[in-house]
Amino acid sequence: MFKKIMLTAALAVAVTGQALFAADMTKMIPEDTDFLLQINVSKILTLPEVQKQITDEFEKSPEQKKTYEELKAKSGFDPLKDLTNVVLFSSGKAIEGKDALGGALIEGKFDVEKIVKVIKEDENAKKDVDVSVVDGFNCVVPKNNKDGYGMFLDNQYVVVGSQAGVDAVKAVKMGKAKTIEANKNFLAIINKIDSKATVSGAGILPQAFKDKCAQNPNAAALANINTFFFDFNNDSNFVFNLNAEVDKKENVNNVMTQVNGYLAMIKMFAGQAGPEIAEAVNMLTATNTETTIKLSLDIPAEKVAEIKAKIQERAKQLQEQQKGGAAGDANAPRE
Repeated sequence: MFKKIMLTAALAVAVTGQALFAADMTKMIPEDTDFLLQINVSKILTLPEVQKQITDEFEKSPEQKKTYEELKAKSGFDPLKDLTNVVLFSSGKAIEGKDALGGALIEGKFDVEKIVKVIKEDENAKKDVDVSVVDGFNCVVPKNNKDGYGMFLDNQYVVVGSQAGVDAVKAVKMGKAKTIEANKNFLAIINKIDSKATVSGAGILPQAFKDKCAQNPNAAALANINTFFFDFNNDSNFVFNLNAEVDKKENVNNVMTQVNGYLAMIKMFAGQAGPEIAEAVNMLTATNTETTIKLSLDIPAEKVAEIKAKIQERAKQLQEQQKGGAAGDANAPRE
């Protein structure tokens, strides 16, 4: 049952939501967080093809539809309506004696008492999870604790993730730990994010990663990158932007040289993947300002539709060729 609830919630996260990084949720994120990802699914839901996909998924999977309806009836929780925001967070910092910090903070409308009762009374759920109370918070813990666990912070917030991630958010909720707002350097990067984008995020490059780059001649210049932030929009055109903040302006040229080298390599491999992919990737450009490297991709909506149609046609032709080859092998005389 727990797995079903989590799968249903995951589906809902993929089809509902608003802009993440809302002020109230930022105040719940642990200070040690150095990577955040937002998915503004409310924008995605406006696309007719996405709405059709949701309907088709339920039609193709009656079991999934049944689970969804049962969940609503028993728990009073409708994942497609009651979930509001989700913030994915993680940290590259090692935490001695614990697993890595990471998880998802979920905002919505939860009848905790009802949901916990449903899980406790489900015989299958008893095989998968334990329900307990930790520091006054209701928790759902898988029998295999490597899967992490979930905690109801109140009727509005739930956190799921590794033990370190959930415990860190719990400490913030209890006023025993600082939030990401105390991490002024990262907060400055987060404030540059386009929170209205379809997808956006930001991160601080871990020192361990930078050290490895510095030891590799083919990636040494990347060690000069401190932070990054990115966004993807599909309002009309397909637009992607990745910004990397370099430590000093004297290092920008070296980083640009290495980035252009990687870009040339990507375009070469794209050419091998097919003309449609190559056409799209060739629109990727790299520019820089005083201390920022920016990768940009802007594909007009009509070009996206054209490329998609060509890829689908190529896939259809490949399937027909494979079917023809299989039929030929079956009819071939055997010695």
